[in-house]
Amino acid sequence: MIGKFLRELKRRRVLNTAFLYVVGAWIALQVVEVLAGAGLPPTVMRNLLIILSFGFPLALIVGWFFDISTDGIKKTGPLKEGEQLPELKFLDHVFLVGLILVVAIDAYILSFPPPQDIQVVSTASQQRTIAVLGFADLELTEDDDPIGEALASEIRSSLTRTAGLRVLGPATSKMLRKSDDNPYAMAEELLVTALVLGEVLLDGRRIRIQSRLVGVPAGNEIWSTMVEGPVGDSVRLQQTLVRQIIEAAAPNLDPDPIHGPRAEAGACSDVYDLYLRGKQLSRTLSERERGVELLREAVAIDDQCAIAWEAIALASVNWTMAGFAKAGAAARRALELNDSLPEAWAVLAEIAEEEQRWTDSEEFFLRALYADPTSGRANMLYGESLLARGRVKDGLHYSLEAYRYEPVYKFHVAMAARMAGDGELTLEYAALLARRNGKLSPLALDAMAEGYLILGDTEQALEHFRLLGEENVPWFLDCVSARQSPDLWPDIANAMQATFRQTQSGELDESREQSWLWQIIRCGTWIGETDLVFDILLAEDVTTEQRFIPLFSGDAGILRQHPRFRELVTESGLLAYWQEWGWSDYCEPDGDSFRCD
Repeated sequence: MIGKFLRELKRRRVLNTAFLYVVGAWIALQVVEVLAGAGLPPTVMRNLLIILSFGFPLALIVGWFFDISTDGIKKTGPLKEGEQLPELKFLDHVFLVGLILVVAIDAYILSFPPPQDIQVVSTASQQRTIAVLGFADLELTEDDDPIGEALASEIRSSLTRTAGLRVLGPATSKMLRKSDDNPYAMAEELLVTALVLGEVLLDGRRIRIQSRLVGVPAGNEIWSTMVEGPVGDSVRLQQTLVRQIIEAAAPNLDPDPIHGPRAEAGACSDVYDLYLRGKQLSRTLSERERGVELLREAVAIDDQCAIAWEAIALASVNWTMAGFAKAGAAARRALELNDSLPEAWAVLAEIAEEEQRWTDSEEFFLRALYADPTSGRANMLYGESLLARGRVKDGLHYSLEAYRYEPVYKFHVAMAARMAGDGELTLEYAALLARRNGKLSPLALDAMAEGYLILGDTEQALEHFRLLGEENVPWFLDCVSARQSPDLWPDIANAMQATFRQTQSGELDESREQSWLWQIIRCGTWIGETDLVFDILLAEDVTTEQRFIPLFSGDAGILRQHPRFRELVTESGLLAYWQEWGWSDYCEPDGDSFRCD
């Protein structure tokens, strides 16, 4: 009976149809497999297999009633009188056995649960996050300078050059290390997957580094090691540690740095201890001058030590002409030796921005981020710079990137969100700022109040401004209340003028002068005292960012209509920058000129 049925299948060419279907299905699955390797989720492969499985019996049914061949599709007729059923050949039996195996394998594969989407897996691997908490200095004497923070900074900077690894910046790492709460709980909140800890001993001309990797949130030790050698071999020892950390924390990532190492093994060998001491001291305000002296001593001995030149550049930025000159010279020397040092590029970008060389600043910031796209500081500085150029949406983007790698930059996101007119986002990051500080700091209160003003909730804004207490100019709350009451503006304008005269005569406490001037700018924008606002913004002691950022807030349209704004944009070269790099969010070309809302 079964033999006759199988012979009828052959007569009706059902086996041919099954063969063509299996071949077509196999080709389709191969195509999807190739696409999956290019990023197509594996669920697509499973779904296609399910569809093909349900389609197979339908194809057999169609094959029973219709003859499918290269000549087309014809209905299969009944067996003619005297006609014999064809006999099954050896290849027919082989195909039937193979068909049964294919069906069995198909059922076996579909019995397993659906695979996880490959994009989720990829994202998870890319989100491996490390925080380097620092290296404790062992056996220090009164004559010794600590190097543990500088060593941690070097390891951190090397880790950031690994593609796919998120490394929290120094400020956030310091916050984690000094947290009174459980550092593992805070680290988990920041999506950290592992912490790097260790100790360092600098004993004469030898250095010993003990390092370990601790999992989050359990606090379990994942890996530990100790490396030791001459101080001159420190770069190689650090590179060994970095590779081992990557292999332990994220074994699926390529440990080779994407732009090469910060320093080649053997570099700075005669001055590495001076470099570490100088770098760490230069990051401390009270010891900065001594730190720079040690760094300059290092480059006097070894003029080829690029990372020491970079450290000098970073420590020399003090917002004076002399400081910029020293910082710029050191940064350029560092980049002559190694053009993949992001801090050196960022220093040149800051100088160019302050000098209103907008295009140079743009190019230098982009070079800094090309060298290290994970640098929280470079992202933050570029974000602020874009705000000052009127590219507010781009500034918000880079502020969010800065927060991603350095979560202490919450205020910068709140400021960019306020300028973009996004009240909800302003409140979100202002709340994060307040919660992380453990109290309602003036920055958090001001950002919250501005967020409520954007949302039109004047009462909530006033409530938060009131909490600023003596940080407020005496008349500022009246100005907030009078934003929609023009009849009250003349008295407030007179009070503003009186406060401005106080700032000019030096009658105010310097600690409050900047915040009071900022409130004059905000109130003057609200009530139309634009001449007074420009008098403040165009003062000689105002930095480039302080001068331009207030002009590109969402509610500063009245300032952008002022003739002095047009003069400032043209004479500063900002118009030429827009024409080359992209326009402000609030301005657009108008023939050979421009117009702004």
